[in-house]
Amino acid sequence: MNDWPGNAADCIRTKYESRVPALKVTYWYKAPSTATEESGDAYYTFSVYFRTDEISPGLFREVSAGKVGRSGAAELFEISTSRPSIQQEVIDEANSTFCDGYYSDGGWVHTNTTCEDRVTYRQVASLSPYVSVKVDLAPPSLQAAVD
Repeated sequence: MNDWPGNAADCIRTKYESRVPALKVTYWYKAPSTATEESGDAYYTFSVYFRTDEISPGLFREVSAGKVGRSGAAELFEISTSRPSIQQEVIDEANSTFCDGYYSDGGWVHTNTTCEDRVTYRQVASLSPYVSVKVDLAPPSLQAAVD
């Protein structure tokens, strides 16, 4: 049973038993800034952690000791991205009618007070605004080159 206030009844509680050594790989990328930031491009980062049982001991030692340069380390990881399609509801302008009018005091006022807008919508597929990034270890043959 969930005894945390405000959480869903089916929420799973996580308990950390102990810490394990891991290799932290941090990536940075440049993207347009968001509306809450200053104009121009901004730099963002994300990190991926690999447990020591996921990589060879030699690779872990080499990378942890800084003996593998940036370009060498980049070859040890495979990065793939995807940007899925999503369904969005948009105004169907061909099947909608809009009344003539004008803005007054911050609101739209119909020229003909008996006119009513008739707005219809349609579903369209478009690219998601989010990009998923997947980071995997390179095949063991590439990892072995560092061991």
